[in-house]
Amino acid sequence: MFRLNYTDSKGSASFVLPRGETIAGRAASCNLVVQHSTVSRQHVKFEVGPDGCTVQDLGSTLGTYRNGEVIVRDRLEDGDVLMLGRLRIDVQQTMDDKVALTDKHLPVPPAATILLSVASLSGATAIPRDATLPVDGRQLLGVLSEIGGVLVKSTSLSDVLDRVVSLAFETIPAERAFLMLTDERTGELVPRVARTRSGKVPQGVSISRTIADRAMTDRVAMLAMDAQVDPRFEQAQSVVAHAVRSFMCAPLWNRDDVIGILYVDTPKSQEFSAERDLTLFTALSNYAAVAIEHARLSARLLEETRRRERLQRYHSPKVVEKILESGDEVDAAFVTQEREITVLFADIVGFTALSEHMAPSAVAQLLNGFFAAMTDVIFRHEGTLDKFIGDAILATFGAPLAQPDHALRCVRAALDMRTALAELNHQRSLALQMRIAINSGNALVGDIGAPKRREFTVLGDVVNTASRIESYVTQPDQIVLGAETYRLVKDQIQARSLGTVQLRGRAGAVEVFEL
Repeated sequence: MFRLNYTDSKGSASFVLPRGETIAGRAASCNLVVQHSTVSRQHVKFEVGPDGCTVQDLGSTLGTYRNGEVIVRDRLEDGDVLMLGRLRIDVQQTMDDKVALTDKHLPVPPAATILLSVASLSGATAIPRDATLPVDGRQLLGVLSEIGGVLVKSTSLSDVLDRVVSLAFETIPAERAFLMLTDERTGELVPRVARTRSGKVPQGVSISRTIADRAMTDRVAMLAMDAQVDPRFEQAQSVVAHAVRSFMCAPLWNRDDVIGILYVDTPKSQEFSAERDLTLFTALSNYAAVAIEHARLSARLLEETRRRERLQRYHSPKVVEKILESGDEVDAAFVTQEREITVLFADIVGFTALSEHMAPSAVAQLLNGFFAAMTDVIFRHEGTLDKFIGDAILATFGAPLAQPDHALRCVRAALDMRTALAELNHQRSLALQMRIAINSGNALVGDIGAPKRREFTVLGDVVNTASRIESYVTQPDQIVLGAETYRLVKDQIQARSLGTVQLRGRAGAVEVFEL
C-alpha cells in the first residue's frame, strides 16, 4: 500500500492509493483533489498493481519530478519525493491493510509481564521482580557486532527496514515480525514491514495499541503473553485465552526520540526467553533505531544535495543559502510568477570573426575563461545566471528572491565585469572587448519549458528590449541602460543620455543612457 503525504492550501494531508488508477490534480473530478496553484487540473495518474505503483504525468503545465528528476512515467518506491509543479509529496510504502492497532488485546496474566529499559542493557529491570536479566556477554557482543555490520552496509530506508526484520528472525525464535514507524509529519504510528518467518505477508493482524503506546512512552521493551478479546465475550475471561501468543515489543529509540516499535510474536508453545531473547531483541531495536535515523538523514541530505545542485546552476552561493534557509520556499523559488527585475546582456565584440581562425579547443578555452570571470562577478553581486548564448551572457537580478535594489546591484556588477575583463586580458595577453546592456521592468520568471526539460529563465518585453539595446545600440566597452533602469539608479550613479532610439520589433522609441 502506498501513502502520499503532502501539504496544500488546505493543510497537511495523507492519501492512501487504492488498487487501480488514481487521477490527481486541482479539478473536482479527480480522485485525489489537491489545492495548489502550481498543480494542473489533471496533473498525474497513479496506477497501483500487483507489481507496485507507477506515476504518469498527464501533460501538466509545470511538470512532474521524482527525486529531483523530471519524469513522464516512472515507478514509485518507498521514500520517493514527488513534485507536482511545486507541491511536494512524500511517498511511503506501508502495510496499513495488513496490520492494525487495536484496543481488543490484553496481557495474560498481566502480572507476568516483564519490562526491560532500552536505555541500558546492563541495568534492565524486570517486573514483577527487580533483577538484571543475564545474558552471555560474548554471545551478545558477537550478535551486536553482526547486527551493526549488517545495518551499516544498508543504505536506503526500505533496505534497512527489511534487514531489521530479517535480523529479528535470525536472532529471535519468532514466528512473525512487525515494524512500525511514526510518520514524521503526523506522528501517527504506521506499519512499514510485516512478515512471517517463511517470508509471507500475514493477513488481518492486529497489535495492541496499549502495548505499543506503553513501549514508546515508557521506553521499555516488553515480554508477555497477549490474547485478543473476542468482542462477543468481553466479560467472559475464560474464553479470552483462545488466541494466546508470546510477544515482545520494543521501542525504536534513538537519543531523545522514539521513532516507532519493533514487535515479534510466537505461539504460546514456543515462549520467548527473558534471559536471552528479550535482551537481544532490545539490543537489536536500539541498533535498528540508529540505522533507521541514519537512512532517513541520508535521504534528506541526498534531497538537499539535489536541490542545492539545481540551484547552483543559476544562483550565487549566498542566494542558494538564502533559498535553502527558507525551507518550504526552496521549490517556491522556481514557481513561474511575475516579478520586477533587472536584466543584463553582455557579449564579446567581434567574436564570430575572432573565432573563425581559431581551433575549436582554443575557442572553448577562451569562452570558459571569459564565462568563469563574468559569472564570478555576477554571483558576487547575488545575481542569477540565466544562460550562456554563444558568446553572450544573460543574467538577472531580483529573481528568484526579491531584491529591492536589483537595478543598482546589476549596474555595479556591470562595472565590475568591465574591470574583470581588463584583468583577464592582462593575464592572458588578450584584447577582448565587451558590450553590456541593462534594462529593468516586469517579467515572467521561473521554471519554463517542456515536461522532459525545464529551466529557470525569464520572459517578457524587458528581456527583449535589453537584447535589442545590446545588439543595435551598445558600442564596444559601453554599458548602456534602459530608461527604467536609469530612473531606479540615477541618484547613485552618473550616466549621460544617448537620446531615443528605435529598436527593431518595437512600436515606440526608447530612451537610453550610457553609464
